[in-house]
This record gives sequence, structure tokens and C-alpha cells, in this order.
Amino acid sequence: MDLNKLHEIDEGLTKSEVAALKFLCMDHLGRKRLETVKDAKDLFLRLSEQALLEDELFLSDLLYTIGRYDLLPILGTNKHNVSRLLQIQSSGVSAYRKMLYQLSEDITDENLRNIKFLLNSLPKAKLASATFLDVLAEMEKMELLGEDKLDELENVLSKCSKELACKVQTFKSTIGTRELDRMSRPEEGTCLSVPHQEVPISLPNMSIAETHPQWTGSLSRSEITMDTDSHGRPVSRTDAINGDDYYPMTQRPLGHCLIINNYNFEGTSKLNNRKGTDTDKAALTNVFGRMHFSVEARRDLTSSDMLNAVMEFSKKDHSRMDAFVCCILSHGEKGSVLGIDGKPVLIRELTQPFARCWTLTGKPKLFFIQACQGNELQQGVWRQDGTEEGEYEEDAEKADVPRVPIEADFLIGMATVESYKSFRHTTEGSIFIQELCKHLKEGCPKNEDILSIMTKVNRSVSARELNTHKQMPEPRYTLTKKLLLPMD
Repeated sequence: MDLNKLHEIDEGLTKSEVAALKFLCMDHLGRKRLETVKDAKDLFLRLSEQALLEDELFLSDLLYTIGRYDLLPILGTNKHNVSRLLQIQSSGVSAYRKMLYQLSEDITDENLRNIKFLLNSLPKAKLASATFLDVLAEMEKMELLGEDKLDELENVLSKCSKELACKVQTFKSTIGTRELDRMSRPEEGTCLSVPHQEVPISLPNMSIAETHPQWTGSLSRSEITMDTDSHGRPVSRTDAINGDDYYPMTQRPLGHCLIINNYNFEGTSKLNNRKGTDTDKAALTNVFGRMHFSVEARRDLTSSDMLNAVMEFSKKDHSRMDAFVCCILSHGEKGSVLGIDGKPVLIRELTQPFARCWTLTGKPKLFFIQACQGNELQQGVWRQDGTEEGEYEEDAEKADVPRVPIEADFLIGMATVESYKSFRHTTEGSIFIQELCKHLKEGCPKNEDILSIMTKVNRSVSARELNTHKQMPEPRYTLTKKLLLPMD
């Protein structure tokens, strides 16, 4: 992680906040190593040694937990984004320690005095000036406290504050999940327990659409029941329908759509200008505009300009958007596409900035690439035409690089399988892009998911005869939910 960022965060933290961070990191670093930590810089050094700062969500969660939301922009995020990310993935910060820290925030001076008095088994000398976090640490040393040993703490708190004891009981009952707590918080003075069976939930009679905008039915919240999973944990049926199975597509604009349209290759010695590419750009602009994407086209980019463009879009704030699309129209070679300077850019270099984009985590990132992936021709009925007849040309150049790796929630629609050429009509556009736009316009209004649409694109393109040769597109995906793209 950028040392300047860590320095800036260190400058903003107080001594008590550093102590809180040390407590939250205890499971990762251990007591002995934490004894030498005097400030946040020392803590960050220890965390870096354990590679815990490679994922910025870990540090973001730490700052989020102690309520230092004002420091999150230093990491390129904010309170809303971190909250959303933590609902869909783990940061590595212990939920048990976060619960204990939240208790410490609610402890009054009187509560603390009573707790120290009731803990007879702890050394009184150490408790004299101890904070509540210090008391908890001493309890852990004496093996009176642990993630699976919360009875003693609950018992002591029950004699000081029923509300605090209730929070421990709630954590014990809902360990591993916060879903029920989010849907129906208990009234003050009562404790929440999770039965290992179907549980009716009594909530205000409000439309599902108020909490799940993609829901179009009329089921009221009072009719929801809770199913339990294999561990007896509650799972909402509506969440299973809306949250687990489908990506939400409710924001407007739905997302950014970047189109890189490379036509002019006159500066290279062996590549022709890509006639027909403007037809593809126009078709993509139309179809993604109808899907409520904010479309922006960039024309004739060098290899460095292409990298700069994707970095620019990866640094945008996508927190109020549900998806991202990038369409690349260019010459290509195996595992890469070419800038108008003829230099290759690995497809991985184009996708990775978005894999690291915080505000796109858990959201679909779609890449559609019209470019050859090699110099071979697939045998079929058609033959390569290229510049001989001026109708179909290949977007190809030679190369030999590894397959394109992709991370979670990506779909990369390649115009052709690796090692082979793709074809583009000099006036009508490329086979792949034109069929893609056609099937998106036909399938999206019918609520067909993107993978079903891509399968139809595969079938349509592979059925075409291209001068005695064939073309076979290849979608590669790590989507974790079904994706239904809206279209008016």
C-alpha cells in the first residue's frame, strides 16, 4: 500500500484509536508483536509484514469499525462503499472483536467500575487504570473470554447493563450472520435469538419494492417467512430471489460504458485501417444507451492511451451505479489488443484496474472485445478475404501470450477463440459486434440473462460462412449471479 496514504492515516489517529486498532488486529498479529507497537506506523508495518494490507478492505474495515469515516477517502472509498462491500464479502477483521469493540464504545464509567469489581479472578493491580479493552484482553489471557467463551462476559454484563448483555447474547445467537438483525432489530430491553426453524417475521406492511427495488410482485413484508440454512441460520426467501440469484440493475444511469474504437492504423507498416468499425461503434452506442448506460467513445488510441483510458474509468466513483461495460474495437493478437501505434496491450492489463476498483466490487464488469486472437483461420465454407475483395477483413497480428485470467464478477466476450482470426465487414461492421447488438436488443426486453444471450451470439456467429472459413466467439465469465440487463 502507498506509504503516503498510511502516513496520512497515522497522522489522523489518536492514541486511543490506535489502541482500538491493536485490539481489532490481535488475532492476526498476536500479543507479543503488538507490545512493541507504539503508534499507527508501527501497526501498519506489522500488518504489511503479514501481507494484511494487500487488500485495502482490511484497513478500510478497521477505520470503519472505529468510526473514522473521514479517513476512508484517503483509501479511495467512503462509509457507504465500505458498508456495502462488507455485506457481500469478508474483510478478514474478526466479527467477534468488532462486537467487543462496539461494547467498549457503549460502556459508561460506572459500568466499567462495576465490571472491574465483579471480575474477582483478574489481578486488581492491572485493572486499576485499565480501559474496557484492556479488561477484555486480560480476560482472554485468563481464558475467561473467547469467541466460543462468551458466557462469563455475558454474566458480568447482565449485572451491570441488560442492554450490553443482550448484545453479547445476540452475537452468540447470530454468529456468522447479521441478516436477521438487519431485517428486524429487537425492541430495547429484549434479546434476539435465532430459532433453527422457519421463523415468521412481523414487520410493517410495506411493499417489497421499498427494500428490493427489482422486485415487481405485490408480496407484503408481513407475509415474509425466514428459512434456515444447513447451520440453522435464517435466510430470507425474498433475499434468495433478489439478492442471491440476480445482480441488482436499478440505478440510473446503470453504469459507465466505455467504447475504444481504433480505426486509423496508417502509422504502422503492416496493419490496415479498420473499415466498418464506426458501424460497430454506432450499434454499441445505441444498444447500451437504451440500457441506461452513460456511453463514452474514445477513438484512435495508442497503447498507452488505452491504458490511461481504462485507468481513468477504474478510478471513477461507481458507487451509485450497478455495472460497468467496456467495448474494445481494434486489431489484436493472442491475449491482447493493439493500439493504433501497433503496440499490444494485454487484455489482463485492461481488466485488472476494474478488479481492484472498490466501487465495482460485487458488480458485473462486462468487456466485449472485437479483435483477432491469433493468425489461424477456422476451417469452414468461407475463406479469408481481407483486402483482396474489400468486404471482410481480419483484425489480427501474431503473438504468443498466456490465456487471459479474470477475477470475480467479470464477463469477457471475445470475438473469437484464442489463436484464431475474427472478421469485420468493411461497411456493415464485424460479425461478432453486430450479432451481439442484435441479440441484446432481442433478448433483454424478454428478460433473458446475459449468458443465454451470449450463447445465441455464439450460435449465430458460428453459423455464418466467412469466405470458406468460420468464426467462433468465446465468452469467458466469473459472474456469480444471473445478469438481466434492462432495456426500454
